Amino acid sequence: MSQATLIRGRLAEHSIWRRALADPALAGHLIQPAIVSARVEDRERVPEAPWLERLSLTELVRDARAASSAGIAGLLLFGSADRKDEAAMLASERDHIVTRAIHAVKDAAPELAVATDVCVCAYTPHGQCVLFNAGAADVPGTLARLSEIALVHADAGADLVVASGMLEGSVHAIRTALSSVAHDGVPVAGMVKLETNLYSSHRRAVEAMPLTERAVPLIDPQDREAARARATRDVADGADAICVKPGLGTLDHVARIAASAGRPVISFFTADEHALYSTNEALLDVDKLERETLVAARRAGADLVISYGALAAAEQ
Repeated sequence: MSQATLIRGRLAEHSIWRRALADPALAGHLIQPAIVSARVEDRERVPEAPWLERLSLTELVRDARAASSAGIAGLLLFGSADRKDEAAMLASERDHIVTRAIHAVKDAAPELAVATDVCVCAYTPHGQCVLFNAGAADVPGTLARLSEIALVHADAGADLVVASGMLEGSVHAIRTALSSVAHDGVPVAGMVKLETNLYSSHRRAVEAMPLTERAVPLIDPQDREAARARATRDVADGADAICVKPGLGTLDHVARIAASAGRPVISFFTADEHALYSTNEALLDVDKLERETLVAARRAGADLVISYGALAAAEQ
């Protein structure tokens, strides 16, 4: 590993992400989430959240080409799980829809970066971000499963894996697994996720089971220092970037983390935040207004911005 990579992290030195980070245009810093499903033949609107769609691989390729033409940085892929079990086995299968989606995007738009979500919540019957054994949280087993998922995604060609579940030790476990094989250059992003009511529509879209109580705690939104402390721990564990979620409510955290982490910061606007614009009939120009929030994230210090409105914002 070069000295520059040691200092700045793998994402900043990655060929595709490095080009995105240097792009003067907003579009070059945007990442569009995409939810893929093996059951969908075309596009399927999520009944409980009709501003979201599940895509077939064919439609995903269409979106990837549109994203590439618009000049956005990349896609963040999520899978809608059609099979659940206590060990989240589907998530690490090599012919799973997410791995097929990675191949499809890289074949269709090789200049487009592909990020993937590495978590077990959508693949279990309980919907938690940790596996259980004999009724208790199985942290070692979960870390092993997360590592297997990340390896499968890296094998398929992912340019970034996001340890999204906020489970302590996940960044270290994934980084160790990737570095032990031929994927040392694949960046790993840690996650700073605040407790909020802005996650529900995405969970519906990926068909994760609803939660009444979280087994893995999120950051207290009233704690001013907890987000930066978590980011610092993830960087120490080997994170090459830090995602901060949700978007608007964490701009202060983005600014503090960007000033201290020494890694690229990714501001993550949730599907529920996208709905605040896309479903509000009182707003006159929703795309431009949503774009203003993404600009605000960049102004706060975000190097990259994830948003369901990324493609529309890029086309403004």
